[in-house]
Amino acid sequence: MKKILLLLSVLLLIGCKKENADAETAAEPQGNFSDQLQVTTNRTVTLLPEAKTEVSQWLAYATAQDEIGSLRQKTGSEIVGTSNSLMQIMENLRTTLPDTLQTPAVIARANVLLTKAKVLHQLSAKKRKNAQEIFEVANDLIVEFDNFKLQLNELFLKSPGDFELELDQEFEEAKEQQRRTRDSIARDTLRQRPLFKKSVVQ
Repeated sequence: MKKILLLLSVLLLIGCKKENADAETAAEPQGNFSDQLQVTTNRTVTLLPEAKTEVSQWLAYATAQDEIGSLRQKTGSEIVGTSNSLMQIMENLRTTLPDTLQTPAVIARANVLLTKAKVLHQLSAKKRKNAQEIFEVANDLIVEFDNFKLQLNELFLKSPGDFELELDQEFEEAKEQQRRTRDSIARDTLRQRPLFKKSVVQ
């Protein structure tokens, strides 16, 4: 009987120590929120002139681009603090897509951005926040915004058929220009040709 009591006491003591250790682990911060985001991509995407013109009057795009740009310099705490506004910015980006940009591919990219922003907001709203998770999703947002810009560029890239048509037009224009130049030279030559008068023999 004493052995059973002793065994139960030992098990109880081990259980208490394990609970204390778990509680201490739970209390420890998951990563360092004072660290700055380490951006994992070096890629920068520049919009084509046509795409730039298309988004020049789109306020939601300009706001999203500014926010993603500033995200690169933020600490974990700052990312947590702005996660709600970031989610609203991406919601606004998705709902205000200009008609000229509303293709399935662009809409899909806008949806991905909104989903990532929502995930970031959910992670930031947790009681036990994990800085590493937050940094990962913030990096994902930066990459996905570049993908969004690539998709906008693709709308304005010429297809091989467009290139052929453009080359044909340029070829026809060059031929027409050559014909005009030849005609102009011929006219100038005729004007400059001296008129010979026959000498009258007396």
